[in-house]
Amino acid sequence: MKSIFQFSFLAVLLASFLVSGCEQDRCTRTEEYIGYEPVFKRIDDMRVPASFGAARGLESPGKIFYYKGYLLINEMNKGIHVIDNSNPQSPVNIGFIDLPGTLDMAVNNDILYADNYLDLVGIDISNPTAPVEVSRVNDVFQSFYTYNDQLGYLVEYVPTPTKLTIDCNDINWGRGIWFNEDLMMVKNGEFFGVAINATTAISSNVVAGGSMARFTATNNYLYTIDGAEIKIFDVKQALPVLKNQLDVQWGVETLFPMAKNLFIGSNSGLLIYDISNPESPEFRSTFSHATACDPVAVSGNTAYVTLRDGNACQGFVNQLDVIDVSNLNNPSLIKSYPMDNPHGLSIVDNTLYLCEGKFGLKTFDIADNKKIDTHLLDRVSGFFGWDVIVLPPGDLVMVVGSDGLYQFDAKDRSNLKEISKISIEK
Repeated sequence: MKSIFQFSFLAVLLASFLVSGCEQDRCTRTEEYIGYEPVFKRIDDMRVPASFGAARGLESPGKIFYYKGYLLINEMNKGIHVIDNSNPQSPVNIGFIDLPGTLDMAVNNDILYADNYLDLVGIDISNPTAPVEVSRVNDVFQSFYTYNDQLGYLVEYVPTPTKLTIDCNDINWGRGIWFNEDLMMVKNGEFFGVAINATTAISSNVVAGGSMARFTATNNYLYTIDGAEIKIFDVKQALPVLKNQLDVQWGVETLFPMAKNLFIGSNSGLLIYDISNPESPEFRSTFSHATACDPVAVSGNTAYVTLRDGNACQGFVNQLDVIDVSNLNNPSLIKSYPMDNPHGLSIVDNTLYLCEGKFGLKTFDIADNKKIDTHLLDRVSGFFGWDVIVLPPGDLVMVVGSDGLYQFDAKDRSNLKEISKISIEK
């Protein structure tokens, strides 16, 4: 009897100790955060001509575009790297286009179109070793920049890692995102993921990009996302002419032109527009899905959409949706496949290349869209895969990730071989 009493007493004592310990831990906990400091600029500091100078190392790469043997890689908010990729096994960084505020780009007829904060800038890259600004349209991208009369435009947040001790009675206890005076505090991994993405649709071995496009050019028209609008520019002439502003919806993310249609990925569904009249797109249909980040690629009569969880998109699914778009007025789901954390994708012939975030890159045979999950050809891990470009006929695969740009020999699509890497320096 005594032993039972002693055992019970010790059990209660131990439980009390553990509870009190947990309470103490909960009330005095040090958390790791990223403090995002707002940066404001006046319009005169934002509107600066593009200039070309010495090569720089990659620090925070964003959009990537392949053009006539050259790689154009956006350095977010700073400019564009120009890299000679005539020998993919040994790419050469040859220079840097200094253009602050650049996040998106597309190329049409030797002109590189990029955003300079509020403005659309055209840069002649017919000689990629000596690019020159040739046009500018002012004040066309307003949606992403908040204006303050005293400070100017809020143009970005600069991240600084920090540690803070939060008391359990603090109003911010347990919050993933909150403000500490002027700093936006974000708990590690809570909201801002890898700050990179990539651009426009594959069309040939001369011009190619990835599936994260917010700018895309087709048939001498440039389509750009600006908040809840698609802005349409005629780019047949040197100076782009804004022809139309198409109201879509908040949450539109990516653009993919094919034939006479524009496929728009949003965080709530795939939108399809007829662009037979390129200046006046006509809505055809929507394929709705769960809220998630939504890159899209189209091949023939099939659209492939990746949905992923991610704090910026408020999604809760990780899957690949395969959609029949043979009837563009009534797209239908063929099948959904669970994935790890799908991001960008690219298709050549019957091969799908799919970035899986921190899980790397997967290659699938998609000849049978109803059995994709049983036809995994290869899986390359050990890096973060954000977006992928594949040059026809499919022998060269380029993947942009959090630590650099990888290039793979894909002659054997079931055995990709890394041939080079351009590393991020910071």
